[in-house]
Amino acid sequence: MGAPKLSDKAIDKAVQVLDGWVGKLTWDLYLAVLAVEIGHKYTKAAMLRQPRIRATWDHAKDRAQDEAPVRGHGNVAMAQSAKRIRELEQRVERLKRENNELLEQFVRWAHNATRRGLTPQDLDKPLPVAIRKETK
Repeated sequence: MGAPKLSDKAIDKAVQVLDGWVGKLTWDLYLAVLAVEIGHKYTKAAMLRQPRIRATWDHAKDRAQDEAPVRGHGNVAMAQSAKRIRELEQRVERLKRENNELLEQFVRWAHNATRRGLTPQDLDKPLPVAIRKETK
C-alpha cells in the first residue's frame, strides 16, 4: 500500500526541509530525507502536485545553484549560526511569497463575490460551529 495523502502538516514539513536545504539538491536526496522526516516515502509526482512544494522546490533549486560551497575551517558555532540564519531567511522568503499569493487570491475572491452581489457583511459572517471544530 502506498503512502497516505499528504496532509497539511506533511506539506509544511516538506517545505521546511527545502527551506533549510544546503548543498546539492536532487529529487532522490530530497525524497530520501523526506521519508525519514515524514515517515512515508512519496514520489516526485506526488510532491509536484502540491503547489507549495513545487514553488518551494523551484526556489530551493535556484538558490542551490547560486550558492557557492563554503570552504575553510571557521568557528563551528559561527558556521552553525550562519546556517540557521540562512534557513530562517529562506523560510521568511517562502512565507512572503505564499502570503502574496494568498492576498492575490483574496482580491480575486472579493471582486468575484462583489460581482455576485455579496456584501462585506455576508462575507464576514461567522462559520457554523461544525466547520470551526474541523479547523482546530
